[in-house]
Amino acid sequence: MANQRLLSLDVFRGLAVIGMIFVNSVAVFHYGADVPAYGIFLHADWAGLTVADLVFPFFIFMVGVSLPFALSTTKEGAGLTTAVTLKLLKRATLLFLIGLGLTLSFADWGEPIRLLGVLQRIGLTFFFAAVIYLTCGTRALVGIIIAILLGYHVLQLLPVPDTALDLYAPGQNFSSWFDRAVLGDHVYARNAPVPFEPEGILGTLPSIAQALLGALTGKLIRAKGCTAATLKYMLLAGAALTALGVALAPLHPIVKATWSSTFVLVTTGLALITFTALIWCLDMRGWRGPLATFAQAFGINAITAYVVHTYAMGPLLLNGVTALAQNTLAGVMPPALAMLLPVMLVVIASWLPVALMKKKGIILKV
Repeated sequence: MANQRLLSLDVFRGLAVIGMIFVNSVAVFHYGADVPAYGIFLHADWAGLTVADLVFPFFIFMVGVSLPFALSTTKEGAGLTTAVTLKLLKRATLLFLIGLGLTLSFADWGEPIRLLGVLQRIGLTFFFAAVIYLTCGTRALVGIIIAILLGYHVLQLLPVPDTALDLYAPGQNFSSWFDRAVLGDHVYARNAPVPFEPEGILGTLPSIAQALLGALTGKLIRAKGCTAATLKYMLLAGAALTALGVALAPLHPIVKATWSSTFVLVTTGLALITFTALIWCLDMRGWRGPLATFAQAFGINAITAYVVHTYAMGPLLLNGVTALAQNTLAGVMPPALAMLLPVMLVVIASWLPVALMKKKGIILKV
């Protein structure tokens, strides 16, 4: 397993990227052009869970799954040396800077610049999860995950200096207050009644825990192989985590914008179930098809696809031709359904370069 590249890993990562592109495009079209959209493709206003809320945590989970395949040789050899640390830090820094660069590309220089974002969260999560994976055994990883999720829950219950504590209200929690205190107006929702940053500083902690849950999964697969027993463990763990997250939701709501501990449990559980199904279909049964090939291209060059879609969304969606096509389609089908066709154009436009790269054997590793 050490040298085997799981098709399911690339396909699942690719599906997560496709989901991120799709969800972001729906949001741009919906909020930028006032086009009706299905609620499941929009993020929950605060507490709750939609299909749109799943794609980013699924990607974070897969960041963790990849660690044992990428770093086990290093871990079994010299371990976390200075050279390895610098290599990890370089990759994380590049991800952070690419994310910040995308923000600056569309920034209104008369307004405060948002400092954090999706790629920044991925970079920070990758670095700390990789360092922890390289320095800890399985028991220690489990202990760290539990400590992070319990500790983050306690943090969320601390009094908020500038507003009333309410985990069901946007921004009225300790982690959002911490972002306001440290980042000031340089947050995503700076104009909200209570400003908040959905990819905030403290929220990176449970994101790291989610990546470490993925690392445990990758470690299991690498050690035991893709067997029926392995899939049984994964499926049971996925069901248990999902059930635990739902059961604890009345005590700590499921909130993507703060990456709440229950959000981690539920989305990790669902990711495990989905990954199990993909391993069974693709790696055990050998099923192949256009969707797997399509998604694999995104999974192999995920960051490239994400960058491409960031620049493609506006020009492809917010123009007169698209508006005319949307209005025409809306005359023969529900407007929310009609809007999905232009959105798929963004997905296809983002796929073309990574499909060509896959054909040429090009993999851009950040």
